Amino acid sequence: MKKGFTLIELLVVVLIIGILSAIALPQYTTAVEKSRATEAVTLLGTLRYSAERTRLQTGCWPTDFSVLDIEVPGTMTSTGDNANKQFYTKKFLFTATGWSTASTCSTGTFTLSAARAEDGTANATGSAYAITNEITADGTFTRKCTGTASTDGVKICNAVTSGHPTDGKW
Repeated sequence: MKKGFTLIELLVVVLIIGILSAIALPQYTTAVEKSRATEAVTLLGTLRYSAERTRLQTGCWPTDFSVLDIEVPGTMTSTGDNANKQFYTKKFLFTATGWSTASTCSTGTFTLSAARAEDGTANATGSAYAITNEITADGTFTRKCTGTASTDGVKICNAVTSGHPTDGKW
């Protein structure tokens, strides 16, 4: 008598493996993207505290990322209106608004954001989701995550924020 597996047994095993991988793969990709977003949240927090230290020392928000008391990772843009006012890493594009200028001291709202593109890169177009930190003149801090419905951005925002993408309770 020959020993071995029948075709039906092999098909059942392949079917079980296919079902398990269909369930596990989306969970895995969400977990990976959640860890990437957590990296951005951590860096945004570091940038926020550095900008607030600058405001406490000088009375004004910083003029660009290069004057912060931390070393900014990634590559800063060096031309145009965004010179040293945005930078990108392999995964995110970091921008800020509310900068002071050489002639004007800005003390209003200062906003930091990290955007991740649909293609998984740090480019400004086609953002899948963006994490935003906003600091008002009175020191009120809010954090939001906004995602694009056409991508998994909304799903990622919900995963990163434990279902609280706009109320900052994360």
